[in-house]
Amino acid sequence: MRVGVAGVGAIGGWLAARLALAGHQVTCLARGATLEALRSGLSLREGGTDRQFGVEASDTAAGPPRDLVIIATKAMALADVAEMVQPWVGPATLILPLQNGVPWWFVDRPLAAVDPDGRVAAALPMPQVMGAVVHAACKRVGAAAVEVVRADRLLLGEPGGGPSERVQELVSLFADAGIPAEASVEIRKAIWYKLWGNMTINPLSALTRVTADRLLGEAGLKPFILSAMAEAAAIGAAIGCPITESGVDRMGVTAKLGAFKTSMLQDVEAGRPLEAEALVGAPREIAHRNGIPCPSIDALYGMIRLLDSSRQ
Repeated sequence: MRVGVAGVGAIGGWLAARLALAGHQVTCLARGATLEALRSGLSLREGGTDRQFGVEASDTAAGPPRDLVIIATKAMALADVAEMVQPWVGPATLILPLQNGVPWWFVDRPLAAVDPDGRVAAALPMPQVMGAVVHAACKRVGAAAVEVVRADRLLLGEPGGGPSERVQELVSLFADAGIPAEASVEIRKAIWYKLWGNMTINPLSALTRVTADRLLGEAGLKPFILSAMAEAAAIGAAIGCPITESGVDRMGVTAKLGAFKTSMLQDVEAGRPLEAEALVGAPREIAHRNGIPCPSIDALYGMIRLLDSSRQ
């Protein structure tokens, strides 16, 4: 297959390398130091082994349409990148956005938090978009080098739900490339479930500059975390994404992961913008739209926005 990858960071680099290893024609969209490094190959460290893969690299999405376009950028960059990849998108191209938090298509009305000007919706034809949830821990260890710490699974599904042949074909494509992939007939529920467990620990780790284990071990924070999780569960129930697990049980699952750095903490340490809108702003917008009180989420949103703006 002809695959275009925009956003060759930790997750995008992992998928690009694996697909190149499987023999697919992979073109990476990049700029600056990343573009120069990619011209010498993409390095993947996995299971203690380092391998180098040859990929095409360009600063423009030139050439014929791709069979698959993977967009693995931060949510804040999605509008710009969605417009950049348009030359790659033909009538049969599948589009796979891989961002944290709530995607622009998640509810029946546009979300100002994640697509304020409607640019993403205008650039990416919705009938060609696939839903996805990434459960993996990868880290970028060089301009064109990625290390896979843990690869659990890549969930893929139709945004509207239900089974489909193209989802199964995409699952097979990734599985054949050594990427653990599964089909989901309820990808919206899978997206909300990940958000439910992620939307408190992620921003709190950025605010406090500590790893997840220390946050979960701080008794004074537990009531606030559980309150925000309960609010998120109520929002999910209102939009067809109910949560059946308790917040305490979910915190226990997260605790088993140990002293890991969340994506927001890594962004703070690297001086990058924070995904405040996709992770906290969008759920808050959905809550306010549906008349659901969310004082803890409101407070968290205010704090993370202040942190982000103070660093710009």
